[in-house]
Amino acid sequence: MKFVTFINAYPDKYSDMFLLLKSMHVPDGISIISSYFIFGKPDAMVIFECSDESKALKFVETFAGVGDTETHVLVSVERI
Repeated sequence: MKFVTFINAYPDKYSDMFLLLKSMHVPDGISIISSYFIFGKPDAMVIFECSDESKALKFVETFAGVGDTETHVLVSVERI
């Protein structure tokens, strides 16, 4: 499954968010497709693939210390 996580950095955690995204540890079972810093809200976005929702949730928890997160499952148009 593919997921997208949006991150809205806490006001005092912008630099921590940037550092975390630039040097994040990617656990086994997670494949980063792409990540972006965004001018505006949200502040960042990470698109990743994972076959296990529990692992995906644990990975997203990595960002909880730097901002509010919102994660969605991506569904390919071709699959509909």
